[in-house]
Amino acid sequence: MNWLTGSTENRQEDSGILGTAEAYTHTLVAILDARRASDMPVGEVQLPNIQMRDAFRHTSNVSKAANGMIYGFGSQSSEYALDAMRGLIHTPS
Repeated sequence: MNWLTGSTENRQEDSGILGTAEAYTHTLVAILDARRASDMPVGEVQLPNIQMRDAFRHTSNVSKAANGMIYGFGSQSSEYALDAMRGLIHTPS
């Protein structure tokens, strides 16, 4: 799970965590804990509009550790999320 926790040996200066946990988004607290353990910017992306799905899918455990979440734009969601992550990484704090 180095991709999730941010392996320090592979890490570059401009790094962030961007991903989708699929069905685990709503159920797996371990992913939330791993994301909270990182000091990198975190983004969550979902292809479907989760608000139009079953009620239990409206809440994302994973997004509780995310700087932001993009969902509902199909395959474009990933492109939008990458652009947003670039902005987070390259914005002076």
